[in-house]
Amino acid sequence: MSITRNCSLVLLGDSYTTFAGHIPEGNSIFYPRLEAVPDVTDVEMTWWKQLIHMRGLHLLCNESSSGTTISTRVREVHTPKDAFISRMKRVLGPEGVMGEKPELVLIMGGTNDSWIGNEAGELQFEGWTDETLLQVLPAACYMLDYITTHNPDAAILFMLNTELRKEIADGLIAACEHYGVPVLCLHDISKQSGHPDVLGMKQIARQVDQALDAL
Repeated sequence: MSITRNCSLVLLGDSYTTFAGHIPEGNSIFYPRLEAVPDVTDVEMTWWKQLIHMRGLHLLCNESSSGTTISTRVREVHTPKDAFISRMKRVLGPEGVMGEKPELVLIMGGTNDSWIGNEAGELQFEGWTDETLLQVLPAACYMLDYITTHNPDAAILFMLNTELRKEIADGLIAACEHYGVPVLCLHDISKQSGHPDVLGMKQIARQVDQALDAL
């Protein structure tokens, strides 16, 4: 699919994609957090805002929430309703966003699963249970199955962060391959406190922009 101007976009992400006032009410915010990343002070500095301007995209919803996991084994400050596999149903289900389906879906997840030591588990393409969805790879397969089923005409890109545990990174790539979802393996991202700074945001935006040309 060619990513044209005014292409409708849904973001499904974690802290890297948040900014105060630009995500659904009740979702957890990371940016701006000046004590951690002092130079990201404006939403226009975020990778996704830069990408929107670069490509002329139309954002339907930024369904991102800081600290959230793909799996339902969440941080103490969250509940399973905050997991990717729960939040995706708000905007990537049969109704889309207020009746409109996205033409482009960008997913960036797995970072917090890796950071908090969630069990990777094994790839599982059907028969998910509450127990298996506590593991990263079964939950990722469930997520990709759901999103591709309900958004068959959308271009979907999974953004894989740097420095993830190998079993999680390799498993996410394999899950995406099974569902025909391209993966962008991010690289050489400038970070502070584990999060992209101004330079890192520019680097992510450029890498995503290049990846979209290949979709």
